Amino acid sequence: MEDLLTLHRKQLRDLQSVITQKKKSATKKTRRGVNDDCERLERELKEKQASEVVALEKELNPNSAADGDENEGSSETVVGDNPELEEEKEEQDISSKLQETTLEDPTTATNHERIEPPSSSSSSSKKPNRAKARLARRAAQIEEITAQAQQEAATQPNPRAIEAERMKQLFAENGLTEIQIAPDGHCLYSAFATGLEGAGIPLSDESTSSSLEGTKQRGYTFTRKAAGRKVTSTAEWGGQMELLALAKEYGVTVKVVQAQGVGVTAMNEEEGEKADVWLAYHRKGYGLGEHYNALRKK
Repeated sequence: MEDLLTLHRKQLRDLQSVITQKKKSATKKTRRGVNDDCERLERELKEKQASEVVALEKELNPNSAADGDENEGSSETVVGDNPELEEEKEEQDISSKLQETTLEDPTTATNHERIEPPSSSSSSSKKPNRAKARLARRAAQIEEITAQAQQEAATQPNPRAIEAERMKQLFAENGLTEIQIAPDGHCLYSAFATGLEGAGIPLSDESTSSSLEGTKQRGYTFTRKAAGRKVTSTAEWGGQMELLALAKEYGVTVKVVQAQGVGVTAMNEEEGEKADVWLAYHRKGYGLGEHYNALRKK
């Protein structure tokens, strides 16, 4: 009998775990159905355990039923005088106690907390929003990373400031004044045209393209005609080849001032006898990239 009661207590604990999980996963819409289901499971288990107890009593005391009938017929029978009746009464008391035992009884307490129906005070308090908490943590991390990056950037040299300082030094050494040119993709040609105007040389609109198509210099293997079409019909940026072609076309010497290298680079010095056209070449000073400005002597 004791083994059976131990098994029943274990079954009650297991059922308590199942009920706890069901109630935890229940929503407002399903809570009533879950509670009814839990009550049904509890009722069925108690009925099953009670029937098992009765069956075990009959197996242990096969004559108890007959003795019980005789005892019911005789009102003068004294229970204390019959040890078998005393044992049967004790077993009936155990069975009745088991029948009265519920899942919330302290004797069947488990490690799981009993789920109480939500009170008005607890239901009114909102649960913490995990998504908002994650976003807040992520924002704090980004802010920390940004602060670290700004701190590191503050300790590093500024290439734009270094270039600007070097260009000012070169302008002062050569007695030059810088003329700002719009960074529209044609800055090289605009700067060169401004330099020609300062030297009093008239400008031809087709000079650049025709010079590119006709000029052949050592070390250049690409087609000049294709380059010339790009220059005249698109916003293709110009470079050393275009400057050299322009210098030869107009018979001038092009001098480019830049912060890198020797500072001043001259092109077409042998043939450029008419005038000197000064250009400022910036690598870091403009957000769109490399840029040319015009220069004039003070």
